[in-house]
Amino acid sequence: MNNLHSNALLQSIKDAPLLVGALPEAASLDRALLGMPTSGMRLNTNQKLGHLYEDALRLLLRESDQLELLADHVQVFDRKQITLGEMDYILRAVRTQQVFQLELAVKFYLGVPTADGWQFPGPDPHDNWQRKLQHMRTHQLPLAQRPEAMSLLRERWGCERVEVRQLIYGCIFYPMGVAECPLPESVRADCRKGCWLYAQDWERFFAGISEVCMVPKPLWPVEMTAALRESLPRVSVSALHAASAQRCVMFVLPDAEEPHFLVPNHWPG
Repeated sequence: MNNLHSNALLQSIKDAPLLVGALPEAASLDRALLGMPTSGMRLNTNQKLGHLYEDALRLLLRESDQLELLADHVQVFDRKQITLGEMDYILRAVRTQQVFQLELAVKFYLGVPTADGWQFPGPDPHDNWQRKLQHMRTHQLPLAQRPEAMSLLRERWGCERVEVRQLIYGCIFYPMGVAECPLPESVRADCRKGCWLYAQDWERFFAGISEVCMVPKPLWPVEMTAALRESLPRVSVSALHAASAQRCVMFVLPDAEEPHFLVPNHWPG
């Protein structure tokens, strides 16, 4: 990942539109508290997207002069040493000494109209927004309030009260050609949005397009700019279709910034 791409990813954590704002269980972290490396930092892209974003956020937390990163990936066990869950980051505010649990998520969901209403599966259709939101609200975000977590936090850092914050990034994609589409539950109206289409529908919407800019997965969460688009290799439509035969592929048109997913004709089934 070159410096341009690494810096764009780091900056997106600072100012990209969030997928979710405040939830009853946890407000969003004030991103003005995050720092920024003063020199170019190359990130390791040979890992899952979620782990890449965790590394990037860790850099911004370590550069902050207002937050102290106490620990990350803190596992919580019950008395039988069975894992109850993992807290992404434990932070302490420098000025107030308040301790926070911070949870991070980076997600992409594609709206699909069905007979039972709109569903929002991910590029991996085993994932979907409704299930992810439910898991976060009932398991991840309340984890620090469990007696086992409170005992751990008290023993390690002497804190009696923990506040929970979250940062949830991503993009909602709607099917091309559909006039009206609802927002998923709890998703911000100003979140990033894009469109998706089946490979078999390419000519219906993009007849005459011969090249596109394929977006590598490490840049999926990043708002596309002209400079970023120019840094991406252009690929033929045939190469795009070959890549999309087995998986959802993100691309942008050579003269546009809106992200699109080209999905296999058998997706999500």
